[in-house]
Amino acid sequence: MSFIRGKMTGIYYSIGAFGAAAVIVAGLLLNKKLPTKLNIALKVFSLTLAAALFFRYMLGREAIADVTSLQPNETFAVKGLIAVAFFQVWFAYAAEMLVILAPFFKVKSLPALVAYVALPIFVFNAFLLPSHIMATAGNAAFESFDVRAALLAAETGLGLGFSVVYTIVNSDKLRMRGSERLWFALAAVGCILAAFPSYGFHLMLEPLAFYPVDFNFYHRLMLYPAVIIPVALFVLLRDKSFETRRFALMYYAWLGLLNFSFSHRFVDFFGPDWVTTLPLHLCHTAMYITPLCLTFKWKRIFYFTYFINVLGAFLALILPNTGSQAIFDTGIWLFYMNHYHAFYMPLLVVGLGIFRRPRWKEFKYSMIGFSVYFVLMLIVNAWFVNYNASVDYFYLNGDFIVNKLGNWAERTREIVWSFRIGELTFTFYPLYQFLFLVVYYGFAFGMWFIYELGYNVVSGWLDIAQRNKKIRADKLALEVRLAGRSIEEPMNMENTNKLVLNNFTKRYGSSDVYAVKDANLEVCGGQIFGFLGPNGAGKSTIIKSIVGIQTITEGSIEVCGYDVATQSVQAKRQIGFVPDHYALYERLTAREYINYIADLYEVSKEDRDARIAAMAERFELTQALDNPIRTYSHGMKQKVTIMAALIHDPKVWILDEPLTGLDPNSIFQVKECMREHAAAGNIVFFSSHIIDVVERICDKIAIIRKGQIQCVRDVHQMEADGESLEAFYMSVINGSDVQPVPVEGADSGLSEAKKRRKARKGAEEKR
Repeated sequence: MSFIRGKMTGIYYSIGAFGAAAVIVAGLLLNKKLPTKLNIALKVFSLTLAAALFFRYMLGREAIADVTSLQPNETFAVKGLIAVAFFQVWFAYAAEMLVILAPFFKVKSLPALVAYVALPIFVFNAFLLPSHIMATAGNAAFESFDVRAALLAAETGLGLGFSVVYTIVNSDKLRMRGSERLWFALAAVGCILAAFPSYGFHLMLEPLAFYPVDFNFYHRLMLYPAVIIPVALFVLLRDKSFETRRFALMYYAWLGLLNFSFSHRFVDFFGPDWVTTLPLHLCHTAMYITPLCLTFKWKRIFYFTYFINVLGAFLALILPNTGSQAIFDTGIWLFYMNHYHAFYMPLLVVGLGIFRRPRWKEFKYSMIGFSVYFVLMLIVNAWFVNYNASVDYFYLNGDFIVNKLGNWAERTREIVWSFRIGELTFTFYPLYQFLFLVVYYGFAFGMWFIYELGYNVVSGWLDIAQRNKKIRADKLALEVRLAGRSIEEPMNMENTNKLVLNNFTKRYGSSDVYAVKDANLEVCGGQIFGFLGPNGAGKSTIIKSIVGIQTITEGSIEVCGYDVATQSVQAKRQIGFVPDHYALYERLTAREYINYIADLYEVSKEDRDARIAAMAERFELTQALDNPIRTYSHGMKQKVTIMAALIHDPKVWILDEPLTGLDPNSIFQVKECMREHAAAGNIVFFSSHIIDVVERICDKIAIIRKGQIQCVRDVHQMEADGESLEAFYMSVINGSDVQPVPVEGADSGLSEAKKRRKARKGAEEKR
């Protein structure tokens, strides 16, 4: 017997050694002579390993799965050998899955995982191959040739050879620094834990008489991982590359299917109880659909599991049909580990952006798919129950669900429809099964709503976290730039009475089209500055970026020396803004609303009362000041907006089309306000389409066209030169060479200044 055992051991070692040597020699030769073909060869090696793993696994259960609480049996003589063999089986699944997926992904941490996790595992298992074979096929593998033992030896050799070649080829990618080491450690631990066999607790621990049922403490304890695991994976993976996220999810999905298949092997499918062991339960289908959809990118099929399987798994977790199985029984862990995957894997796939969030079309198709599945299960249940009375796929045939809901639900099964086809009897419960279908439709739609709510909440949290991170980084950068000065001081002390744009550029999202490109502008205190341009030219984009409504893509904006991007609060304190489309709290009175704005700017009661009274008298709102804003006309609301913008006496008053909807008297009062505000040394910056108004009150103007500032002109100089602003504006925005038309009334159409320039030019030509 010892001779036979030694002979079989030698054969298995030979198979493993041959596999390792073949892969190493072939891989290194290709790397030297045909490096472009090496990745193809690595894929062939990994798929060969996958095929060996599949057939070996499906041909029978591991012998070690029969061990209870490390108690020796006819296969294992001592506890130490049981423990070693168990870790070999456990870690081998992790190593093999890494090797199977490695050549198909370009993930930064993969070379290190193969070199420092998979390779040591294969080396260890190669040296202790007999104990690994014993754990898989039992002692019988050493009495005569065993196919599973041979396949396991081949897996070990192929995995070892692949790991050696892959490590050598990627040796330049093994160096890790700082946070990379932490990520590698987390990834390594995650890879190992994901491969934990469902019979692990039963094998290692004494059975405990704790039963997870009816939401008792042990039931709740089993539910927590369904929340903790996906949250942990989401947090760890959300900032990684798409390839990393997809690799991680495929790794977990395929290992989940491997664990699930513990009770769904060839012996189960072709045994006497095959009608009850087919993976036709709704949650069972998820174990196959998710890894296949991730691997082959089957988006349409994926949404079936997203809407249908997740709900089924959730209901199964809160209403488990585990019977009298104790908390460390293999059946308990099979049930929960499988339903964990069915529940959270589809959510992670969408949450991590592998497949997009579904729309109505995907939901509709998933419901059609569910309807087909439902009808098939009705037929299968009614058919297969003729061979085994316990057949109850998706709980459509038995009373498991109605027993949970009470007498009213049990009565729905009293309506029965039965008929015979040959020797077979087909029985249906029309009312119960119809209500089951309708309720499931409703639950699925409700789950979609919950999904969207959850994604929106998470997106909000992530956005807040990202913004807070940016705020902290900006604050640190600001402190450095201020070089010890107070954060309340302007960044640029030379521009404390200016509005400055330095190469300001704005692009929305990932668009290749710039809304504004390299805009440069300087507006000084005491000026009324007009901003002109056709619709869509970029006026509102610049104004919204100045006041902080929109972010800056490139360049910078300074308001009274404060940088808008890094000193946003301080910059906004200098600004009073009148938007083109105002939004007021119309349930408030005008006085309440203006006081609310004054509170935001910390205006004293004495100053605000004086300013409100003066502006209300100017705009003829004194009598209506304490009426609700919703009773105001459009023009009155515009006046309230202007009063709110001026309540804190801003250094920079910005108006976007401020005169729209105002009567002539109000327009006059607004213009007077603008003149007075500028006369006090402040900046008035406004956009308008009314050229006459701009020409009469502005000191300078800028014209923007197609996102680029075309020119900045002094209005008084233009007037002195006899140039018409309207004609000049039209020539600029049309991109033509039309010369500005002189202002009517000038001597012979020319100003004195223009005459002098013409005379000098003529004299120069004569000389």
